Amino acid sequence: RGPGPHIIMDHLMEHSNVDFQWGNHDVVWMGAAVGQAACMATVIRNSIRYGNLDILEDGYGINMMPLAAFAMEVYGDDPCQVFEVHGNPSNYNALEKELSRKMHKAISIIQFKLEAEIIDRRPEFGMANRKLLEKIDFERGVFVYEGKEYALRDTNFPTVDPADPYRLTEEERELVEKIHYSFMNSEKLKKHMRCLFTYGGMYLVSN
Repeated sequence: RGPGPHIIMDHLMEHSNVDFQWGNHDVVWMGAAVGQAACMATVIRNSIRYGNLDILEDGYGINMMPLAAFAMEVYGDDPCQVFEVHGNPSNYNALEKELSRKMHKAISIIQFKLEAEIIDRRPEFGMANRKLLEKIDFERGVFVYEGKEYALRDTNFPTVDPADPYRLTEEERELVEKIHYSFMNSEKLKKHMRCLFTYGGMYLVSN
């Protein structure tokens, strides 16, 4: 693992002639920086999945304690093995790995719900097939897609109401509000994303 993007951005901003070509991760970070809920959830999930929570916590001062507390409360007895952190970072001890799995599961379910809100609001995106929770048969523990059934490796979804699978619970909505507050109050994140937006574009025209 090399230096985090927050450190790289600090170095790049010292140069007088910098331009960027945005990739999908750049765009989702910019969305998170302006408080778009699904983008914030995606940034957090990716950071947890690849063992890079220090980018959020140390780099940008994003408070992950509310998510950790929520994950422990909801998935306290759930090993969440399916949500193992990618690469199993060697610098994590056993408790940190377990907590990361629980946090990964918690934010993943929230992300699915938040994405569904966007898909419903913008049908022209043509992404209805990405609404995944409604395709689960919770009683039988299977995922049904295009007429085929796939056995779920994880069937514990205490925050999902089968009758209304994309409704955030009160606790989830409160958590999203806390995360939003933390992102909105990160001055360093705003500074970096403003630079990325100002000197970048969807495609690059150099010199």
